[in-house]
Amino acid sequence: MKTAERTRIAFTRSGLPDRVPIHSWLGLPFIRENLKPKHMSMHETLQWWIDDPMGSLVKWQENLGMDPMITTYSQHVGGQEVWPRMLLPRPLETDDWKETMTIRARGEGWREFEHRIWTPSGELDYNYRVEDGYGTATDEYPLRGNEPEKKLEAFRHFPSAELYDMTILKGMVDKVGDNAWWLHHIPGPWDMATHVRGLVDISMDLKKRPQFVHDLMRFCTDWLKVYYKRLGETGIHSISMNETWVGVGLSPKVYQDFIKPYDVEAVAAAHEAGYLVSFHNCGRGNRFLEDMVDTHPDALETITPLKTSGDFDLADVKKRVGDRVCLFGGFYEHVLKENDEALVRAEVRRCIDAAAAGGGYILRSTGQIFHANPGMIEAMCDEARKYGVYN
Repeated sequence: MKTAERTRIAFTRSGLPDRVPIHSWLGLPFIRENLKPKHMSMHETLQWWIDDPMGSLVKWQENLGMDPMITTYSQHVGGQEVWPRMLLPRPLETDDWKETMTIRARGEGWREFEHRIWTPSGELDYNYRVEDGYGTATDEYPLRGNEPEKKLEAFRHFPSAELYDMTILKGMVDKVGDNAWWLHHIPGPWDMATHVRGLVDISMDLKKRPQFVHDLMRFCTDWLKVYYKRLGETGIHSISMNETWVGVGLSPKVYQDFIKPYDVEAVAAAHEAGYLVSFHNCGRGNRFLEDMVDTHPDALETITPLKTSGDFDLADVKKRVGDRVCLFGGFYEHVLKENDEALVRAEVRRCIDAAAAGGGYILRSTGQIFHANPGMIEAMCDEARKYGVYN
């Protein structure tokens, strides 16, 4: 089977593939250390991925034994900026949104960016730090402060999703076809809201100004529904709808009241646009596992265990919701940093034993693979290809 066929069968739970698909996100530290040509800057490498995804991203993963998966990104305001702007450019200026972007500080391997925005309803600004040309960390959020309602009126002028140029991403997708599974990482409504307000502030808003939270969620959802529709023009196989922050101290009641209804709308919009949806929570959320699945995604990721940043048990998740959704994750990638091939192979078997019965399982690391000892990823893939065969 080709990669896309194998993964689609598992993703949709439409039967049994020949074996369990094997996917992971290779993190930038691993790529820089082991895969990126030394003469290329990170920005040049990103452009190479756009120009020749088959000769870079796909080839690297095939050489490691994986079923190739390409993960591209949409903008997470202040959180993911460089790569998304290369892939999905939009104008910085419209009739009612004028945005300037400047470097306010720099050092070896890092830069700090400042965005200043004018709208008819007021001005906004936000700042973030870029490490090695790619990874970002938000310093100040656009809707920060004690009067977020006023700033939301300005943010309502955020450029329409209709203005984004989808041709670059579509060109990448066309070059790859079904030789890799395409998973485009994009904010869900709550994730978008936290990126413009800040997680701490919006968590306080749930008690102090609940109507503001609903107003912000309504705006983010309506904006994203149009953007999800536009993504359907590119031919991607699936999206990873990022709702990681739902697991940071929120109760099931808060999720049900403030987030779940909007997630239902977002997932439906993606399905209407013609691709599959993986609900992305790479942290905690065991208390409202069924609620997340009630939003009707096709897959659930990353099923992060207690021994890292999550609170899920793969076998328990399979028992509770495995008949309703594909399980996309569960592999504890930190074993790859140990120089112990037997440990890696045992972790593969643990995951397959826990979740592969009856199909609907994709072996995947619960986080990005930032570091791995030589040969450990290959051992993971070799064991999965042998042990994960469906008879």
